[in-house]
Amino acid sequence: MRRRLLFFLSLLMTTQLWAQHIVTGRATESQGKKPVELATAALLKTNDTKVLRAASTAANGTFTLVAPTPGKYTVRLSYLGYETVTKNIEIKAGTDTLKVGDLLMQADNHTLGTATVSVTASKVEQKDDTTMFNAKAYRVPEGSTLEALVKQLPGVEVGDDGSIKWNGKTVKEFLINGKDFFKGDTETAMKNLPTDLVSKIKAYDKQSDYTEQTGIDDGEETTVLDISTKKELNESWVTNLDVAYGNHDRYSGRLFATRFTDRSRVSVFGSMNNTNNQGFGSYRGFGGSSGLTATKSAGLDFSWENDKKKREAGRLEFGGNVRYYHSSRDLVSISNSETFLTSDSKSSSFANSRSKTGSSSSSVNASLRMQWSPDTMTTITFRPGYSYSESHNDGASLSATFNSNPYAFSVSPLDSIFAQNVILSNPELYAIMVNTNQRLSMGDSKTHNVDGGLNVTRRLNAKGRNLSLHLRGSYSKSESNSFSISNIQYNNQNDKDKKNFLNQYSTTPSKNYNYRVRLSYAEPFAKNWFAEARYQFAHRYQDSNRSRFNLDSLAYDPFKTLFPGYENFGDPENYPELGTLPNRDEVLNAVRDNFNSQYATYKYYDHTANVGIRYNSEKIRFNAGVDFNPEKTKMAYNRPGQHIDTLITRDVFKVSPQVRFRYKFSKTSQLDIRYRGSSSEPSMTDLLAVVDDADPLNISMGNPGLKPSWSNTLRVSYHGYNPERQRGLMGGVNFSQTSNAISNRMVYDETTGVRYMRPENINGNWNGRGMFMFNTAVGREKLFNINTFTSFNFDNSVGYISRMNTKQAVSASAALLALPKTEVEHTYDYYNNIFNSASSEKNTTRTFRIDENVRLSYRANWFDVGVLGRLNYQHARATIQKNANMDTWNFAYGANANFNFDFGLSISTDIRMTSRRGYSDRSMNTNELLWNAQIAQSFLKNNAATISIQFYDILQKQSNVSRTLTATQRTDSWTNAINSYFMVHFIYKLNIFNGSMAGKGKEKGERMGPPNMRGHGAMPMRMAHPMM
Repeated sequence: MRRRLLFFLSLLMTTQLWAQHIVTGRATESQGKKPVELATAALLKTNDTKVLRAASTAANGTFTLVAPTPGKYTVRLSYLGYETVTKNIEIKAGTDTLKVGDLLMQADNHTLGTATVSVTASKVEQKDDTTMFNAKAYRVPEGSTLEALVKQLPGVEVGDDGSIKWNGKTVKEFLINGKDFFKGDTETAMKNLPTDLVSKIKAYDKQSDYTEQTGIDDGEETTVLDISTKKELNESWVTNLDVAYGNHDRYSGRLFATRFTDRSRVSVFGSMNNTNNQGFGSYRGFGGSSGLTATKSAGLDFSWENDKKKREAGRLEFGGNVRYYHSSRDLVSISNSETFLTSDSKSSSFANSRSKTGSSSSSVNASLRMQWSPDTMTTITFRPGYSYSESHNDGASLSATFNSNPYAFSVSPLDSIFAQNVILSNPELYAIMVNTNQRLSMGDSKTHNVDGGLNVTRRLNAKGRNLSLHLRGSYSKSESNSFSISNIQYNNQNDKDKKNFLNQYSTTPSKNYNYRVRLSYAEPFAKNWFAEARYQFAHRYQDSNRSRFNLDSLAYDPFKTLFPGYENFGDPENYPELGTLPNRDEVLNAVRDNFNSQYATYKYYDHTANVGIRYNSEKIRFNAGVDFNPEKTKMAYNRPGQHIDTLITRDVFKVSPQVRFRYKFSKTSQLDIRYRGSSSEPSMTDLLAVVDDADPLNISMGNPGLKPSWSNTLRVSYHGYNPERQRGLMGGVNFSQTSNAISNRMVYDETTGVRYMRPENINGNWNGRGMFMFNTAVGREKLFNINTFTSFNFDNSVGYISRMNTKQAVSASAALLALPKTEVEHTYDYYNNIFNSASSEKNTTRTFRIDENVRLSYRANWFDVGVLGRLNYQHARATIQKNANMDTWNFAYGANANFNFDFGLSISTDIRMTSRRGYSDRSMNTNELLWNAQIAQSFLKNNAATISIQFYDILQKQSNVSRTLTATQRTDSWTNAINSYFMVHFIYKLNIFNGSMAGKGKEKGERMGPPNMRGHGAMPMRMAHPMM
């Protein structure tokens, strides 16, 4: 019986093996016929990219694959350093084993030997108007997210606020394989997407859905970074868990999981940290990340498409995302500024402030995208979305204004001026003090928004004739509330002990909706030539109210008599807790500040007609068109305290030309020229003769004489790439100029420190920028790489420098502040007279700036090193206020290195010196030696787990001081930040491929370790899982 059972089991196993159709073969080098170990052998259906079975080759190069059914298949061999080999086979019914023999693998521009495989991937490539960065050519520390990789890309700048710029243009979106990825939210991708997924990063200007479907350029391009994922990760779940804890109670946690196929993707993430998530090894320069921020976020993003090709009847694409975000931030800020007043270089106003702010915000966002082609000539795209956000903030601040530099009399002017008996302890400082302000503030807001867009395009023939309809609309509702308590002291008045105590509350509800309808038509009229016409109607409604209340008025008659028991709202020593309101509506309404409360509704009616021509050929693409835009605006405006209750209608007619020319010299080089002219109107409220003096130190007013502004923008760029030499070149110039630019003119009262502001037109503002990038591999094996990015920027900034200089004006301003508000005659003419009697001059500040970034790197198979240098030189000259002149140098130089060993150990470090020179304030001329390091050890099967220790600013030299300069002001500031700390990370990576699980190690088959560590028992790093 036992023998029979064994016989039947053996027969069953034999039958099972026969039914699985075994494919065997061997991977060998084309020269020498040596076996290739650890290559990936994959079985695919012919003319399909889906991997059905995969395995790694043995030490003798052999592999075994099992085909599920008879049919036509492709055997594919791949290995780092060799060209991919494919062989088509056919397994017929009844075949149990098919031998494909030796498959010869050709070296792919790599040095092969018993010890090393040299990686020579090109860092930058150019194809048409797309710049491509090869992720394999950039090495980042173990466990890094996309941010660490993006910061290394030539021409890409990542700001301290998380903003991303490529060649000077702001990156607004990330895509994955050409599909939206948390549309409009770049931070989610930067902070959560593991670099292990990335094959290439493409940078380009993405056209709108409308332009892609019609070919008519609507000018609504978006600069994007498009992430191409590794092909071998198809059909797999890729997960990445990273948890960490460090000193100073720093923590972080991140979970990311995604699954890719040829037609779908789903990604989920969750993260939390209190480290400002600044990224490892990043160049932060001066003024690192400000504040202490803790964040929590989670999200889901997906895309799917059916098996129809683009424009094929029945084609359907579907995608979307939902995400939650919460952050809290504690910010401490200290600043000192100098405001330039007149041509007298000694005449300036100085201000010092110190503030502490706590804020929190939460948001939920959801969006969908659906695209359907009911037939080969029609495409329908629909994009709905919803968002909700809320925020809260509270703060406290101290500030003081001086007529001369307070640091001449105190090393800490704020501490001295707010000290007791400052008149006796520091009479010189008190003598130059103009005013002080102690302020508490609190606020909250909530916003709901829903929007949607529909685009329908119908191609009328194959020659380019098409008709398109675009609909878009949105509705939003918001409300914000704010409270503030200010205690202001004016020094240079007759009564120096007089204080101005303000307890204010304001609420601002708003409701908005808008919609637009656009119809376009394109007609071919000659070979490669098209005529285009477009009409759009847009309507926008906005209901914006602002009610202000002076709670401190309850301490004075008649309110004190009418509403007894509320006097403490105006008591500077015993006021209620900030955020407290009277418990009776009639009390609150009685102290409404009608002078500064406004109630307005706006209705905008916009007609736009566009005519243009387009020429498309293999070499040339040319677009030219003109927008004709009649616009009507109706505003119902009520400001009770200023006796304004009016209905205003404004009609304007705008013309906006645009031209684009592109010439392709080859598939890898092209010239692109763009021009656009546009006009903009001042806001309706800026045109009103109204005054806002809710803040007695900053009083603003409208200007009925404002004119429209006109802007010209010209951009010229060239991209070229030589694939054989792995050499890329990019150059370009941008120019922008604005006529009748609207700028706030400020008049400063040296007696009280009050700043009066009024919008006015000003001419002479323009900006020019030039840039040049060069990247090349060096040497026969191309192991060295040189990259340089140079930019030149010239800014011509014009502003007004004004101050009161007549006794009459000074006297009037002092009298205004000395009287209770009820005794002041609030009129527009009164404030306007202050501007008319002020001394004003135009100050032009011409600033030339040059930035140079150069990097030299060397990459071997188990380590890479690099040296870098950065230089920023700024030359500024002012025509009137010479205090604005400056010649400053900010520069950095340093090195970085990464070492990866066969036994799973990796070490990364970077060190750089950042320096400042040329500042008149010697405390700004500093050197900061910044050193970061990481050591990581991977373990478990396939190095699925990693423990790493990261050290930031080991020498504790990072500062948070920055300087800004405009035509009218110079500001130095310091903020608190997270600089020097360390974190211990545990990282776990798990890949699930066709139901099987495997941890993830290094890149497939990449041989690591120095020569003396290969062999002799050293464990080779490889991917044992069939997906790799």
